[in-house]
Amino acid sequence: MGTLTKKTTIFWFRQDLRITDNPGLFAASSNGDVLPVYILDDNDNPFKMGEAGRWWLHNSLIKLNKSLGFSINVYIGKSKDIIVNLAKKIM
Repeated sequence: MGTLTKKTTIFWFRQDLRITDNPGLFAASSNGDVLPVYILDDNDNPFKMGEAGRWWLHNSLIKLNKSLGFSINVYIGKSKDIIVNLAKKIM
């Protein structure tokens, strides 16, 4: 009988960049390995981010990355395409 492997779950950080008390991240991590992802998709966002927002986001992603052991994957582009491609890679 072969060994069972854990599932990998893509966890997409969107508006909530918390790791503490984040129910979605907790649920994802209880299923096995987690692939943490942040996608900057200016095309799919009705509220374009200004310079101050981008500064905040940049610094928040640096802190989040450090908290996750430097494992977050940051992408820029169409979120739908990126998520579909990531899902194909981990299947």
